[in-house]
Amino acid sequence: MRKKIGVVCIVLLGVGALCCFNFLSYFRTEKPKTIGILIPIEHVALREIVDGFQKKISEHFKNSVVFNVQNAQGDIKLQRSIIELFVGQQVDMIVPIGTSTTQMTLALVKNQPIVSLAALYFESDRQKRDPKNMTGILDEIGGKKKLDFIKETAPYIKTITLFFHGGNEKTFTEVDEISHYAKQLGITVQVIMVQNLVDFEIAMGSISKKSQAILILKDNLIASGIRMLVAAAEKHQIPLITGDEGTVSEGATFGLGVRENKIGEAGALLAIKVLEGHSVEDLPIQEMQEISIFYNPTRCKTQKIDLAVLQEYAKKKHYSLVAVEH
Repeated sequence: MRKKIGVVCIVLLGVGALCCFNFLSYFRTEKPKTIGILIPIEHVALREIVDGFQKKISEHFKNSVVFNVQNAQGDIKLQRSIIELFVGQQVDMIVPIGTSTTQMTLALVKNQPIVSLAALYFESDRQKRDPKNMTGILDEIGGKKKLDFIKETAPYIKTITLFFHGGNEKTFTEVDEISHYAKQLGITVQVIMVQNLVDFEIAMGSISKKSQAILILKDNLIASGIRMLVAAAEKHQIPLITGDEGTVSEGATFGLGVRENKIGEAGALLAIKVLEGHSVEDLPIQEMQEISIFYNPTRCKTQKIDLAVLQEYAKKKHYSLVAVEH
């Protein structure tokens, strides 16, 4: 009799445990995916990219994705530590913003999928990787296209001061391309390299008195010092020409580029595919096609930039024309 009671108790306990397990399983939700986002330095354009990326991901996955956004504040050692943190935490995806950030991430991350945003990294570069654990969005507009834009919209400009950060080899290649092509267009380029934000103050005093414009590339370090460049342009009474909406919103005159939130949204579409099970190796790098001319109406008026010419050029090239007030 006692054996029967014992068996019944064991059965009841088993049934109870099974019911409890099913009850808990019913309310248990799948562990959310984690995306580690790395910003190399603080400025408006990068935040716009991140914002577009996060919104698109959140719309698709609702509450099942967690974002870990880290800012390296222009510190290479901190940037490396953040990447190593993401690797140690085994985040489901790493999203570096910018070229130098992407290069360091690629050097340190071998297993986790990487979706780079706004990096000067081509599909031909990706094909050389083993493993091909990355994809991304390329938003680069070539140096020749930028100079053609300046030549047609501000033909009076014959001397340009080009600021760039000597942080990676690809930037030097772009600077060389611009310098050589400028000669063909009859434009003289003064090249000033800045290694860090401390160099900016000294560099401002190096701008040639003959310069008729200041040009910067898609460069995170240089863009982070945009206010100093705006002040220098105002002092010399010349336009500051950039490559993104964020720098124009902070005081640049005009620029040719891609809307930052669109870069983030395009990257999010790639990230969604990866998180849903697509192999990152099968997703080639995508180039942004929607080019915009960003301009500050007030700055253009005071710095001899004809808005009618900008409008005509935008129409000719099928670019969107975006007014950005400072």
